[in-house]
Amino acid sequence: MARALTGWLAAKDCARLELTTRLDTRDWRLCATPEQFESVVRRLDLVVTDRLHGLVTALRSGVPALAVDPVDGGAKLSAQARVLDWPATLGAAQLHPAELDRWWRWCLTSGRALAARRRREFLGTPAHGDAGDATDALLTALSAAD
Repeated sequence: MARALTGWLAAKDCARLELTTRLDTRDWRLCATPEQFESVVRRLDLVVTDRLHGLVTALRSGVPALAVDPVDGGAKLSAQARVLDWPATLGAAQLHPAELDRWWRWCLTSGRALAARRRREFLGTPAHGDAGDATDALLTALSAAD
């Protein structure tokens, strides 16, 4: 699966940026806080991810995600995408260039508006610019799970 996905990505005319949700204050290549990671994600056009953290962080940031569940038949990534009603989700067996290209185009067009709606749903109506305790707790738990 990883070979098919990275091979397809290598052929895309885009700036590729490998990110990890692992936080480390001692490694300059990694974000030190969840807020730093979110800051990077918010600046992206789309996120291609095979991790639950990537999907949740992208949508929480209002960025469309092309999610690829690495588990045959789907697992927690697919389950979370269903809960979030996020359609740009493929199983490992669906990694065909034409299908990936279709969802890539969707993420960069219609997916942007849906991702913005999902962000509003995640954040609710913030009080004084805060995201709210529940959303912050979710991000913290996801960050710690790595």
